[in-house]
Amino acid sequence: MKKTYKGIVEANIIRLDEKTTLPFGTHAVITLKTDIKKEEQNKIKERQLELLNKGFDLGKKLYLSRQDLYDR
Repeated sequence: MKKTYKGIVEANIIRLDEKTTLPFGTHAVITLKTDIKKEEQNKIKERQLELLNKGFDLGKKLYLSRQDLYDR
């Protein structure tokens, strides 16, 4: 069953805006969605794009020929 509720997080408690019909002790999976301002969202996007363009050092060896793979 999937149902969407809105609420506010207060410390370790989520206060829902509306009443639920769920029994006490029901287990739930919570997905949080925060309101992010456009300029902050663009800043995050630019930072992530910089990381992608920079690339990652995976410690790879560069082989100049196919034979180098067999010689190792």
